[in-house]
Amino acid sequence: MAGSKPASGNSAPARQPSLWVPLRYFMAAQGAFIAALLWAPLQASDLLDFYYQGHDLALTHLLTLGWITMTIMGASFQLVPVALETTLHSERMARWQFWIMLIGVTAMVGHFWTGRHPGMAFGAAFVLIGVILFLINMGRTLWQLARWDIVARHVAAALAYLGATAVMGNLMALDKIYGFLGGQVLRTIHAHAHLAGIGWVTMMIFGASYKLIPMFSLGELQEERLARWQFWLLNLGLMGLFWALLLQSGWVLLFALLIAAGVGLFLWKMREVLRTRRRPRLDWGLRHALSAMAYLPLATVAGLWLASGWVPGEEFGARMAFGYGVLALLGWVSVMIVGMMYKILPFLVWHHRYSDLVGLRPVPSATQFLGELFPRMEFWLLHAGILATVAGLILESRLLVQAGTIILALAGLTFLLALTRIYRHLVPRLTPLPEVQTAKGQVRGAPSNRIPGLSPRI
Repeated sequence: MAGSKPASGNSAPARQPSLWVPLRYFMAAQGAFIAALLWAPLQASDLLDFYYQGHDLALTHLLTLGWITMTIMGASFQLVPVALETTLHSERMARWQFWIMLIGVTAMVGHFWTGRHPGMAFGAAFVLIGVILFLINMGRTLWQLARWDIVARHVAAALAYLGATAVMGNLMALDKIYGFLGGQVLRTIHAHAHLAGIGWVTMMIFGASYKLIPMFSLGELQEERLARWQFWLLNLGLMGLFWALLLQSGWVLLFALLIAAGVGLFLWKMREVLRTRRRPRLDWGLRHALSAMAYLPLATVAGLWLASGWVPGEEFGARMAFGYGVLALLGWVSVMIVGMMYKILPFLVWHHRYSDLVGLRPVPSATQFLGELFPRMEFWLLHAGILATVAGLILESRLLVQAGTIILALAGLTFLLALTRIYRHLVPRLTPLPEVQTAKGQVRGAPSNRIPGLSPRI
C-alpha cells in the first residue's frame, strides 16, 4: 500500500512500481501465449512426433519462458511487495531485466526452431543474466521482511528453484555444443522440466494462491499448519524426484507420492478457503482459477502413472509423457494465469487511468472492463482445445490434435479480444479530463502512476 511502512519497520515509504513495470512483462507474455496458440495448428505433425525435437522445444520454451516465466516475473514486481507488505528493491533493475529476458527468450526460441546450437546457448546466457537480476531484486525485497509467513516461504523456495533451473538450462545448452553431459538427454530434460514446472512455477502459484484466492473470493485462510506441511512435502518430494530422475533411481515413485500428497493438501486448503467465501458469485477470473485446480489432480495422477513404470510400451509412454506435460503447462498453469490476469489487469489499469478522478467525475468500475462475452467464449474454447489436444497426443490421433490446436488458436484470439477491452482504457480520451484544484494546491484529474496494494473489491 502506497505510503505504508514496510514490514521491517523501515521508515521510508513503500515504493510501488509504476504500471509500466509489470505491464511490459504482461504484454510480452500475452503476446508469446497468443503466438504459441496460433502457431500450434501449423505444428500438428511435429507434435505427433517424438517431443524432443527442435520445433516442439521452440514451442515449449515460448510457453515456459515467454508466457509463464515472464508473467510470473511481472506479477512478482507488483504482488510480492503488496502481499508481504514490503517494498520493491529496484524498479530500474526490473526495467533492464525485461529487455535482457526478451532478447534471451527470442534468441532461444528462434534458434531452437532453426537448430543452431550456438545461438541457443547465446539466448540461454541472456536468460540466465535476466534471472540473476530478478533473483537479486526479489532477494533484496524479501530481505526486508520481519516475518516469514507461508507466502514468503513459497516465494523464496520458488526463486531458488528458478536459479537452479536457469543454471541447468545453460548447462544443457552448452552440452549441445561440447557434449560434456555424456549423452544422457532424456533423463536430464525430465529432471529439468520438473525442476521448472514444480519448483519454480507451481511453488510460486501455490504461494500466490494462499494470498490471492482468499482476497478475490472474500474467503479466509484460517490456519497455516496444513499449508506448512504442503510446503515441506512439495520441497522434499521435488528435491528427491529431481535426483531420482537424473540418476535413474528406483525411488522416483516414492518422491512422486510425496509431491502428490503436497498437491492434495494444497487443494484441501483451497477448498477450505472457498467454503468460507463471502462472495457467492464466481467471476471469470475465479472460474478459470478453479478449473485450473481441477487439472492439477489429473496431471498428478498422470505423473504418478509415469513414475510407477507401469506404462504399456515405450512408445505409449513417450506419448503419455508429452500429454502429461501439455496438460500441466496449458491446463494447470496457463488456465490459472489467464484467470489471475482477468483479476489483476483491470485493477492495475483502473488505478492508472481513473483513481485520481474518483469524486470528480463518473468513472467506470474495474469489474466492467472485461465484460462477459469474451472471457466466457475463451473459457470454453481453451478447455475444449486443451482436452482435445491432450487426448490426441496420447491416442496418436492427428485429427484430434489438429482440431484441438485449431480450437486453442481460436481461444488465443478470443483472449486477445478480452485483453483489448481492458487495455483500451489506457488510451486517453479525446476530451480533456477535468482538473480540480485541491485544498493543498495540487491539481487533480491526471491519472497517477502510483498503484496501491491490491484490494478485495476487484
